[in-house]
Amino acid sequence: MKLKTENVGRMYFRGSSSANYFYAVRGLDFELEEGCVTVITGRSGSGKTTLINMLCALLVPSEGKVLLDGNDIYSMSDKERSVLRNRCFGIIPQGQTGLQCLTVSENVLLPLSMYGKAKGKEDKARELLEKLGIADLWDVYSNELSGGELRRMSVARALINAPEIIVADEPTGDLDADTTALVMELLKKRAENGASVLIVTHDRDVLPYADKIMSMEKGILQETHN
Repeated sequence: MKLKTENVGRMYFRGSSSANYFYAVRGLDFELEEGCVTVITGRSGSGKTTLINMLCALLVPSEGKVLLDGNDIYSMSDKERSVLRNRCFGIIPQGQTGLQCLTVSENVLLPLSMYGKAKGKEDKARELLEKLGIADLWDVYSNELSGGELRRMSVARALINAPEIIVADEPTGDLDADTTALVMELLKKRAENGASVLIVTHDRDVLPYADKIMSMEKGILQETHN
């Protein structure tokens, strides 16, 4: 699937300032390549998270378009975008997003459970958790997990639906070097199998896995050298 933007921007209004608005992202033309790991770096506040939220159909742009296979995703209804995210996207958010009332396995299967597709997928969930080194936590509730365990659970949940587009915001933020390698090898493998993988990170250990490295500053994205 081809995901791209056309002159996309996102403006926010200020409560009090000499200027009453600012652009977190401005005039951006960007295409996410299939079968490729694209990494975006940049300082906090440069617009990276705003960009990926717009790409994932989570944040309406102030201007421009986000196109998936040529279709403007923001011309769809909220319900249609929700179905689209579930079907096409695997999202690894920056924060800890495990539901405390669910076990690890229930959290991982949640994207499928929401649409009645979880039956028979337990083996797939277990396989992902084994690859991430937390299969022994299958029946443990998420509020009992460490930060690194929660991060790995989020990775498994994002991949359970075999998405064609994977978007990750600081996916290795709570992980040691060995576990970072586990996660990145898993994401790299998905790209080799044809998925589009986009990673926002400050972690330099991620860069060797990138096919393309870009940097963002003041809402403007540009390609750098690997």
